Amino acid sequence: MKDIRMKKVLLCAATKAEIEPFLAYLETHFRQEEQDCFEGGTWQIHILITGVGMMASAYALSARLAVQAYDAAVQAGIAGSFDSSIPLGTVLGVRSEQYGDLGAEDRDGYIDIFDLGFLAADTAPFTQGRLINEHPFAAGEDLPFADALSVNTVSGQTATIERRRKAYGAQLESMEGISFHYACLQHQLPFLQLRAVSNYVTPRNRAEWNIGLAIGNLNQSLQQLFALS
Repeated sequence: MKDIRMKKVLLCAATKAEIEPFLAYLETHFRQEEQDCFEGGTWQIHILITGVGMMASAYALSARLAVQAYDAAVQAGIAGSFDSSIPLGTVLGVRSEQYGDLGAEDRDGYIDIFDLGFLAADTAPFTQGRLINEHPFAAGEDLPFADALSVNTVSGQTATIERRRKAYGAQLESMEGISFHYACLQHQLPFLQLRAVSNYVTPRNRAEWNIGLAIGNLNQSLQQLFALS
């Protein structure tokens, strides 16, 4: 028998602008039960705007998950890509997250938090320094997936870009993904991080970015993810 129980999902984003079109869709096609809560079909969707960066995201998620239980969580946002073969606007699920700039500079080199010995690479919920989503929220199972890293300072210099590209082998870069993975893994909550590629990770040049395309495609994916039928 098909499970028709309503699924209670937390949808979070760093900024309202990243999911603004989807919020408009919810207001039109779903019932608003209370502030930032919408119901339609088998979905009950709770909205959380966390703020930008790891610290704001970690606090907002921890505060919410401490008092509310959900069936799943979704994080939606834009990201830069180290892989120029991925077309701008592509929407990807994130398979794994890792720190991109937690560590120490060593003259002309860099030592990450694991190599410093301050944190073992397999300390739960880490697996060899990564926070892996081994069983993504089933609604997103047909998406292409990529690996990501999270940073406090977005890559914008050639030396930094090349170091991170070689050291971590990630395709995507954001500022909040690792906080989301960490919180969901600690709460044993099924989750899915969605990222739309807005730019390539190159020496900073906003003229080559396409944020509008990325946000448009991201929000189309959210509509497909939370389809009413």
